[in-house]
Amino acid sequence: MMDTAMRTEANRRGGVGAVWGRVMVGLGVLGGAAAADDATVVLKESSATDRATVVRIELKAGGLFRPGLPPDAMTDEAKMPKPLDIDIQTRLIFRERLLATPKAAEAGGARSSRAVRLVSQAASAINGEIRPTALELRKELSLLIAARDDPEGTVTVVSPSGSLTRAELELVQGLGDPLSLGDLLPEGPVAKGAKWPVRKSALAAISGYDAIKSSKVEAVVESITADHVWIEITGEIQGMVLGGPGTLTCEGFATFDRRSALIDRVELTRNESRQPGPIEAGLDLKSTLTIARRETATPAELSDAALDGTSLDLTPARKLLQLIAFDGRYNLLHDRTWHTYWDDPKLVVLKRFQKDRITAQCNFSNGPPAGKGKHQDVEEFRADVRRAMKDRFVQFLGAGEVEGEPDGGFRYKLGVQGREGDLGLLWYYYLIASPRGEQLLATFTLAESDAKDFAEDDVALVGSLQWNDPPLPVKH
Repeated sequence: MMDTAMRTEANRRGGVGAVWGRVMVGLGVLGGAAAADDATVVLKESSATDRATVVRIELKAGGLFRPGLPPDAMTDEAKMPKPLDIDIQTRLIFRERLLATPKAAEAGGARSSRAVRLVSQAASAINGEIRPTALELRKELSLLIAARDDPEGTVTVVSPSGSLTRAELELVQGLGDPLSLGDLLPEGPVAKGAKWPVRKSALAAISGYDAIKSSKVEAVVESITADHVWIEITGEIQGMVLGGPGTLTCEGFATFDRRSALIDRVELTRNESRQPGPIEAGLDLKSTLTIARRETATPAELSDAALDGTSLDLTPARKLLQLIAFDGRYNLLHDRTWHTYWDDPKLVVLKRFQKDRITAQCNFSNGPPAGKGKHQDVEEFRADVRRAMKDRFVQFLGAGEVEGEPDGGFRYKLGVQGREGDLGLLWYYYLIASPRGEQLLATFTLAESDAKDFAEDDVALVGSLQWNDPPLPVKH
């Protein structure tokens, strides 16, 4: 049941308004909205489009970070590094305007699943025994479009002003997204004491899991007033994050504002234990997730006049993410199936996660400088690859220069078919050189059985590479 501190805080936020609401009910102004706990109410977020809200989402977490092994240390004899203390704080504040969508109209007034957002703050700070990291969204990308095309799916966020980095995406697309909060609510009328299992789509919003395996999370109506309905949320979620299994228990509440017809606050205490996966490290964290919303006037930046001429579609190009090298010397674009596994001044490792597994890997290794306008001889490059392959080599599949960004320097691709045990593999090697003579070796590795789905993703990724002079600033 709701503890004394929570009940006191609820009364502090809404006490005067609740009393006034009871008076207005008696006068018939609220159209019969009841204030008694024995009332029956329908909890449904407003389907009105063009409504604007202010949203604040904060996460404070502490515990243990269980790092994986560096790529060059993965041997049968290797010992896992010791767990490290970690402290995480994130904050996302934005104003949001809901948009009308054709699907919402066809559904007879279903809540809008598309919105434009203007971010005033999106930042995170990670401290502890790991390398301190401070991240924030670039100001030029503060205008966002959020959409949820599948009623049971997750929310996708893009910026019409440019490509987000993976770190920026994680700041603005994730826990507590307001387009998913309505899924915490029950279907049909409820009274005090009513209980229901929380839907998977809402569980994803409060857990961050990309796959929910099982859940014992339950919501119950604790109290009903003329202004608010107080809902307790407790239980356990078992799920996956990029292939890493985890268990999360949560306890807290949500309040439904009956006047504005929206969930205006969520506070959850979360305890999570997540095993290391093929991409991300393991975690043992205790955290507090807080979400606050209130109605506001539509800001000028989100008005029809301000957005005139700006497409609000989530095009494939807008979904691409930007990777900026550790030292800022180059940047490139990739789709959202690619995730950064390792990132240091010498090596960047990307892994492609699809269908609950890794389907490809790409390594970017810095090579020795060749001098302005020069690069390694391609025949020497072929010989180096052949020697490195050893007994895994079957045959070369072709070679030649590939096109890319203007003034992007030299790009040469070499395809190799090979085997490792009974597994047929493909390697695509790229020799890349900047106009200044900086060299980069890109290596794509995938199973032959994944070649059809992979198509020419390597060509698109390498073709987008741009060398930066001077290097772009990067925060890690």
